[in-house]
Amino acid sequence: MATCFVIQPFDAGKFDKRFEQVFKPAIEAAGLEAYRVDKDPRVDIPIDAIEEGIRSAAVCLADITTDNPNVWYELGYAFASGRPVVMVCSEERTGKKYPFDIQHRTVISYLVKAPGDFDKLRDTLTERIKALIERGAALEKIAESEPVATLEGLSQPELLLLALVAGDASLLRSSTSLYSVRRSAEQSGLTNVGFSLGVRRLVSKRFVDLGEDTDYNGEPYDIMIITEVGWSWIESNENLFVIHRPKKHATAPDVKGFEDDIPF
Repeated sequence: MATCFVIQPFDAGKFDKRFEQVFKPAIEAAGLEAYRVDKDPRVDIPIDAIEEGIRSAAVCLADITTDNPNVWYELGYAFASGRPVVMVCSEERTGKKYPFDIQHRTVISYLVKAPGDFDKLRDTLTERIKALIERGAALEKIAESEPVATLEGLSQPELLLLALVAGDASLLRSSTSLYSVRRSAEQSGLTNVGFSLGVRRLVSKRFVDLGEDTDYNGEPYDIMIITEVGWSWIESNENLFVIHRPKKHATAPDVKGFEDDIPF
């Protein structure tokens, strides 16, 4: 089964509870195996297992609530390896800026005050992981097409960029960091010229809008948003985005009864 490599502190406390009660069920509901290197009895050399686990993972999940050096190392390795990453951060992180390379990336914030907060996080993670799996399959299909060919009026760079932004958008008018799109496009083999041309053409066709948003620390950054015209085109040409989710080999464990053991 494909894996989701989990990057988080190991503390025999609240973070371990969050893995067992929130992260693991969410990952399994998305059809992946939740992998944490400390729980693998086959591991002899942890650093080798960590790097191999990240490289071979379908998706990585990182909790950046605390400034844990192991978490930052593994997260940086995941980015360098080109792996899709879902980042989460609880409200417990207060008054601390994210490192520069994190600031303009999507981070899922979550509360820790009640069981319902963890139910919401679990559902959000499942949907986000599914979206990244689907996006990866769609990008593979696009990469196999002829670079100079047009598909239903869009060139390969335009289609690639549209798939990247759509894969990040959970709701209509959801925005995606332009920096994040550029990085993902580079990892998919698109050159800087291809990226610039693709963005200009999508804007001219009114498939996307460019704008500005603020991050967790109130700092501005550039964003890209798919317009209603863009979403209509995607829906009319969904055959270009045909994907298959992984078969679910395991069901999420029953999480009833956790009310008395909340992962605070």
